[in-house]
Amino acid sequence: MTHYYFVGIGGIGMSGLARYFHAHGAAVSGYDRTATPLTASLQALGISVCTSATASEVLADFEAWLGHTSLDECAVIRTPAVPSDFPVLVAAQKAKCTVLKRSQLLGKLTRDHPTLAVAGTHGKTTTSAILAHLMMGHSEGCRAFLGGILSDQQSNAIWSENAQWTVVEADEFDRSFLELDPTHAVITSADLDHMDIYEDANQFYKGFKDFAKRVSGRIFLEESVDIPGLDGQRYGIVNDEDNTHSLHIAAIHPRIVDGWMVADVAMNHAIHAHVKFPMPGKHNVLNALAAIALATESGIHIEDCLARLNSFSGIERRFNYHIRAPHGAYIDDYAHHPAELEAAISAARLHHPGKEITGIFQPHLFSRTRDHMVEFGQALALLDRVFLLPIYPAREAPIPGIDSQVLFENIPHTRKHLIESYQIFDNLKEYPPEVLLSLGAGDIDRIVKPLTNWLREDAHRFKYTT
Repeated sequence: MTHYYFVGIGGIGMSGLARYFHAHGAAVSGYDRTATPLTASLQALGISVCTSATASEVLADFEAWLGHTSLDECAVIRTPAVPSDFPVLVAAQKAKCTVLKRSQLLGKLTRDHPTLAVAGTHGKTTTSAILAHLMMGHSEGCRAFLGGILSDQQSNAIWSENAQWTVVEADEFDRSFLELDPTHAVITSADLDHMDIYEDANQFYKGFKDFAKRVSGRIFLEESVDIPGLDGQRYGIVNDEDNTHSLHIAAIHPRIVDGWMVADVAMNHAIHAHVKFPMPGKHNVLNALAAIALATESGIHIEDCLARLNSFSGIERRFNYHIRAPHGAYIDDYAHHPAELEAAISAARLHHPGKEITGIFQPHLFSRTRDHMVEFGQALALLDRVFLLPIYPAREAPIPGIDSQVLFENIPHTRKHLIESYQIFDNLKEYPPEVLLSLGAGDIDRIVKPLTNWLREDAHRFKYTT
């Protein structure tokens, strides 16, 4: 194929593939309903992106693209978030274009290459990003398609021209990971999610077991992952060396030293002392262990992995510090599942002991809010103060009886506030934070820059100043 039209090109996964094919000489165009920094970055590369248009305008853009190619050289790539009756998809089917889901294109792209896949309901993007960073330190480098923007590269797709290995996220949503045939893989977590896709827990776990069957080499599981009928090499955190023997790789006694997460690492009957981990929180120690496990399967020595680990500069919206000062801190995180909220809040407490933790949370999806209502309430109650925003619907229509008011009532907390996004600044004036978290997978990222600027304007906008 030489011509690609991406429907939903502004999505984090779609945009990475668009970048890659454009860089490798394909004619790439696409549509997204909203202009964002991501779509602007694609346009800056010379990719034609149609945004914020009417149905007729989008259709005209697609038909103009189609008129400049032949059917045997073009493909329309869709995200499952776009319904099948979307005008471009209907027109593509009518014209007998090849129409592929993003996961199918990724599967085709990786089928003839050794592939390292990261699966799990949490931690995929951070683990994949660290893994790509470790692989890029090797002489051959890698190709990597990520679910987030690397801070140093400002891209969600990276590659070296002589790459042999490919790094991918194996997404359980829409059973996308069943399009992949990985050489080696890791499952970071398997907490129930996407129950709008899976009928029940048995079907959810079956999806992961079916994925594992597609892995030709080794599969690694975080030590607490419990999928009936599935096992593999385990990795995890232990308190002392005596507990490492059942694990392929382990972090011993993670602690904070001079602001860094530090642990001893046990692997292959050797102890590597005082390893610095690049991101805050014990959950990110686990993500780094998973990345090291896969990197060493590709042939990289663990010593080389550990030497390169602390030069990882992070990934946007994964526990990103936007302010880290004596008078206060502001952190932004993608957490949108109760387990992810707990991990982010725990990391904030670990790195800011004794400080009051304030969170702004935007729930993501009506179905996820419904399915984890009690768990969300319990997780949010771990905050000292919570500001709750309306649910971000993404691909979903509203579900009767499910809204942020119901979630608000399920938070066993007295210091909670149900607000609209335009009320954030006024509420922070009334209740200044010590450590502030913005949390969610919707469009809450739009407040990050203005909120950062506002907090930087006056140190007294934090609760305590020095």
